Amino acid sequence: MKIAVPVEGENLKIVKRTGQAPYYALFDDTVFERIVEAPQSGHAHDDHLDHHDHEEHGGHHGHHHPEDEEHIKGHGKSLSNLAGVEMMLVRMIGTHMKEAVDRAGITVKKIREKHGETADEAVKNYLEEKAA
Repeated sequence: MKIAVPVEGENLKIVKRTGQAPYYALFDDTVFERIVEAPQSGHAHDDHLDHHDHEEHGGHHGHHHPEDEEHIKGHGKSLSNLAGVEMMLVRMIGTHMKEAVDRAGITVKKIREKHGETADEAVKNYLEEKAA
C-alpha cells in the first residue's frame, strides 16, 4: 500500500498541521521510497482550524462557500505529487485539507504521538497495530 505522511523534510519529522506540510514522505508499506514536495497553495492560513462558525452551530452544514472551494482547490494543488497514494497518516487535518484529500481518493488515518515522531516510525507502528 502506498502511504504518504506530511513531514518537515529529510529528517522525516511529522508535521502537526497537514495543510502546512512542506513535504510528504512516501512509503510502500513500511519501506521508505522518497520525499516529495507539497506545492504550496498560496494561502497564508491553513485548514481553518481557527474557523469556528460551522462548529459552533452544530457542525459543518454540508455546502461550501466560493472562498471555501478556492481553499480546497489550493490544498488540492499541494497533493499533486501524490499520484498512486492510497492512505495518508496525519496528526491533525482541517476541514478544507480533508476535503481535498478525500477528493484525491486518499484515505486519511489519524495517528497519535505514540506512533512515533518520524514518518518511518509512525508508518511501521501504525501498520503493526492495524495488523494486530
